[in-house]
Amino acid sequence: MSINIPPAETVKVSDIQTDGQNPNKMNKDQLERLKASIKKWGFIVPIITNKDLLIADGEQRYTAAKALGMTEVSVIRLPVEDVDRRLLRQVLNKLKGEHQKELDQAEYKRIIEAGKEDDLKYLLMLSDDKLTNALGQDEKSVNFDESFEVVIECEDETQQEAIYNKLIGEGYKCRVLSL
Repeated sequence: MSINIPPAETVKVSDIQTDGQNPNKMNKDQLERLKASIKKWGFIVPIITNKDLLIADGEQRYTAAKALGMTEVSVIRLPVEDVDRRLLRQVLNKLKGEHQKELDQAEYKRIIEAGKEDDLKYLLMLSDDKLTNALGQDEKSVNFDESFEVVIECEDETQQEAIYNKLIGEGYKCRVLSL
C-alpha cells in the first residue's frame, strides 16, 4: 500500500483564507505562547489547506504568523472538497491522544533539570502551583475514589429521617448531611 506524502510549499500569508467557522479557538495568552514557540523554533508545522488555500488545519498558526509579521509560511495544499476539508479540520483538531501523567512528569523533570523551567511554565501556561501539581509534588492534593451520589433536599428533619429510613430499608447506602 502506498500512502501519499504531500509536499509542503511556501505561500504568501496574504493568499491564505479562513472560513470564519473554525470551532478551535485560542485565548490571547495561548496565542502569545504559540507566537513565542514560533519565534523560538520557527514555523515548523505547515498549515493544511484545500487547493484554493482555504485552511483546513492551522488557523491558529496562521493567526500567529500574521501577528508576527510573517509574509510567507509553509503550507500543504490538498485537493479536497469542502466537506473533506471540514472533516480533516475536525480530525486534526481532536485526535491528539492523551498524555500519561507519569511520562509527562518525567519529561517535565528532564526539562527543569536542563534549566528550562521558565520556558516550560511560560509556553504551557503553568503557574508554580500547576507545575507542582503536575509533578505530583503537591502535598495538599487528595485523591478521591470515584463515587456517585444523590442529594435529596428535605423540608425538615422529620422528612429527612423518613426518606433515610426508607432508602436504608431498600438496601441503599446512605448518610445524613445537615447544611
